[in-house]
Amino acid sequence: MFNVIWLLFGLLGMMAMGLAEEPAPWPEKDYNPQPAAGDLTLPMPCGGAMVFRPIEVFANGWLGDRRTELGQSDRKEVGYKEGRHTSFIAGSFSDSANLRHRFYYLAKYETTQDQYAALSGQCPQPTPAGLLPRVDVSWFEAVDFARRYSEWLLQNARERLPKEEEQLGFVRLPTEVEWEYAARGGASVDEAAFVGLLFPMADNDLAYYVWYQGTQSAAGRLRQIGLLKPNPLGLHDMLGNAAEMVFVPFQLDRRGRPHGQAGGFITKGGDFLTPRSQLRTALRDEQPYFDLTTGQAKRLRTLGFRLALTAPVLVSPGRVQKIQEEWVQLPDLTVTAGAGARQALESLAQTANQSNDDRLRTQLEIIQRDLEKAYTETNEARDRAVKALLRMGAFLGNKVRSDKVRLDGVVKIIEITRNELEQIRQKILHGRPSAEQVNETKSAIKSAESKLVEMEQGRKSLQTSLQNAFSYYGDMVIDVAGDYPVQVIEPQLEILKLEFKSKQSDYLNYYADLFVKHIKDYQSQHTADTGAWLRDILDVGEKTP
Repeated sequence: MFNVIWLLFGLLGMMAMGLAEEPAPWPEKDYNPQPAAGDLTLPMPCGGAMVFRPIEVFANGWLGDRRTELGQSDRKEVGYKEGRHTSFIAGSFSDSANLRHRFYYLAKYETTQDQYAALSGQCPQPTPAGLLPRVDVSWFEAVDFARRYSEWLLQNARERLPKEEEQLGFVRLPTEVEWEYAARGGASVDEAAFVGLLFPMADNDLAYYVWYQGTQSAAGRLRQIGLLKPNPLGLHDMLGNAAEMVFVPFQLDRRGRPHGQAGGFITKGGDFLTPRSQLRTALRDEQPYFDLTTGQAKRLRTLGFRLALTAPVLVSPGRVQKIQEEWVQLPDLTVTAGAGARQALESLAQTANQSNDDRLRTQLEIIQRDLEKAYTETNEARDRAVKALLRMGAFLGNKVRSDKVRLDGVVKIIEITRNELEQIRQKILHGRPSAEQVNETKSAIKSAESKLVEMEQGRKSLQTSLQNAFSYYGDMVIDVAGDYPVQVIEPQLEILKLEFKSKQSDYLNYYADLFVKHIKDYQSQHTADTGAWLRDILDVGEKTP
């Protein structure tokens, strides 16, 4: 009897020890099939993990954000839900070394079967089937998954979470703007590529990046995450495979702005049953939250989700104070319209406050609000224009330098060819070649002379290109210097340099700095010292790596 009891105690003890053991971490291939620099990996229950990618958004100040063009078409077939429109986005986290560098995170892959099961307490052994996106979940279940994962991270791995001042990050479904901005390539692509139908693809073949309908692609089946190439931000399966739900409700497009009625939830990106011809980064559909057939929350075998990692906005009392100060100064009237405009608005506000007529006071406050909004929008348009001008100035400076290098190369080749041609002629004159050798030499001379003519034409073309580029550069220096003060130019320069770095175009930062230096020189000296400007540009190659 005692032996049986001790045996039972032993078995229970062994079971308790087994339950207390930490599960073995999953192999990286079971949650991150294509590791890349910049990946942020957060742990999950059962030894699992989820990988996120940083999505950069560059802006000035805590109220700074990026204006972005979303949607795709004004065609009547889809324009009512995918019309091109303006949205704004900002990052949740900031870089302590450069506060203009803001970012949020988006899951690198769609949430998998194994990840979903791990958070449900099932502790699966990772399998190839577990790498399939988790579909057949409702919007409410996806939101609850994010809640449970955030709570688990805060209780078990808070030191791994990114932090913004006093607040730790948390996961949730992305907003539609966060999703589409990342799907298009964000700050890593230029504006023309960003507003395109699809994100840029190095080999220009959709089949390498997207699972879509057809035997040459998905063949009617959901596929494992990470088998195909990522978009420019390192995100996999943003289009095709499983469609993805976002946090905000569906609204129609009303020619550039959201219609006032909010409906069901939004699905983005298409799925493995979407025809190739219909895939686009703007693709969006509405799904009802509930299925009338089952009487339950809506679930689809083609629909999954990925998570965003963000932070609260008002992260500390100090941040609140900075935001309040920026908000008060947001209509920068001194630069836009002069100090008189600020005085006029302050007088308008004072008149409204002193009025005993409630109706008049309300009307004056509305006028004040509309004027401040108009000035703010004007400032934002001004800042975008300045950044575009600085970008063009950097490109022109680089072109001047490149044209000069090419021109010097062509001039050198022309000189070498002429010397070789003269040596051949001297051999004919002072030697005793045979008739056959003379004919061959004359033919070679004729061919060389023809090439010299072509090279001379190329030299003249390069010379003209160089002169035109530098002429445009000088005109831009003078125009920008006359139109914009340095306090407007410098913040946009810093944003532009961050964008160049994000696009792996750091070499342009030197030219951007030089362009602004020449603007400042002109503003202080009121003299266009074009000779000094050209020398600066041509010296760049010796000063840059």
